[in-house]
Amino acid sequence: VIEHHLPEFTEHLRERGHFLPKFVFQEFHDYLKCGRLEHGFVRVKCTGCRNELLVAFSCKRRGFCPSCGGRRMVDTAAHLVDRVLPAIPVRQWVLSFPYPLRLLYSTHPQAMTRTLGIVLRAIETHLIRKAGLTRVHLHMLIPDGVYTLSHGKPRFHAVSAPSHSELTALLNRIIPRITRQLTQDGLLVEDADQTYLDLQIDDSLDQFGAASLQYRVILGPNAGSRVLTLRNPVTTTTASTSKPFTVARDGFSLNAAVSCHAHQRAKLERLCRYVARPPLALERLSVTDEGKLRYALKHSYSNGTTHFLFEPLDLIARLAALVPRPRVNLTRYHGVFAPNSKLRAQLVPGKQRKKRTHKPDLSNPPSLTTQPEPPDPTRLTWAQRLK
Repeated sequence: VIEHHLPEFTEHLRERGHFLPKFVFQEFHDYLKCGRLEHGFVRVKCTGCRNELLVAFSCKRRGFCPSCGGRRMVDTAAHLVDRVLPAIPVRQWVLSFPYPLRLLYSTHPQAMTRTLGIVLRAIETHLIRKAGLTRVHLHMLIPDGVYTLSHGKPRFHAVSAPSHSELTALLNRIIPRITRQLTQDGLLVEDADQTYLDLQIDDSLDQFGAASLQYRVILGPNAGSRVLTLRNPVTTTTASTSKPFTVARDGFSLNAAVSCHAHQRAKLERLCRYVARPPLALERLSVTDEGKLRYALKHSYSNGTTHFLFEPLDLIARLAALVPRPRVNLTRYHGVFAPNSKLRAQLVPGKQRKKRTHKPDLSNPPSLTTQPEPPDPTRLTWAQRLK
């Protein structure tokens, strides 16, 4: 679909005065070369059975490529479980935002960073108080407990699952802090009668992202209208007011229902895969007899929506909005899991890299017969990633 319609998409943008960054088109061009033998490959040979296999090069892009995204998901989950997260209970906290703020954060990554800091500090304070402590070292991803230092060694203090009243109080603290920060940044205007975003979107890529967030058609004669959907009346459900470990207010939603005990490492890895999953699943994308692209939802919406229907150009525009900007981190580490944390080496289960204490002797290089260092057993090989 992309290979056939990308030239038409580019011409459509040029005619309407839209301009996308170079890295977006580079993402599309590299994706079209991903996994195709004519664009390069390596020959893998088994020394035992002499069987050979050609493995095509991958694009290794961070946007919408399902193949590279799947390998990155597996690698990230294995890295977190084997080398980062110790054997302690971990809980997933999910904070959803109102649609206007989703639009804001998609166009202002700095505002997203400051909001993330507000949310993490609020949850950190909640865990500290619940553990009955005042000064601690806390790691976030987010364990059901906090760390303190005892005779120079970190000690973990577990806490119980948050109650409904605790989640409500936590959300009531987070919302005004976010509102206050956005107001100070000049992105949110508070009047006596209403609060609204002072947001102007001129960049074409941001416009595509805004339309995608609002389920609007991006390109074509129906631009601005709602995306076509398929619904199944049987799956229609009414909104529940008492979901476990979930509270909502003013468009915000805070959920802490998923947790893993210290011994549930396999469950923790599945949770990490869920967090790091790619944005697009090819097995759920199909072409209708009319030439439209039909994307199946993994779980139907409460209104019965099971599929979305897109024109090819509209889908390409949505994929363009998924491409992350250069030098924007997709995974962030906080607290004692931060790269510069002094306690990280004492907590993570994986083997830490040894720092080089002296410069190599270039005047006496190693001979060709010198045996290379054995690979780190905790790191995934490319053969494992290709499975």
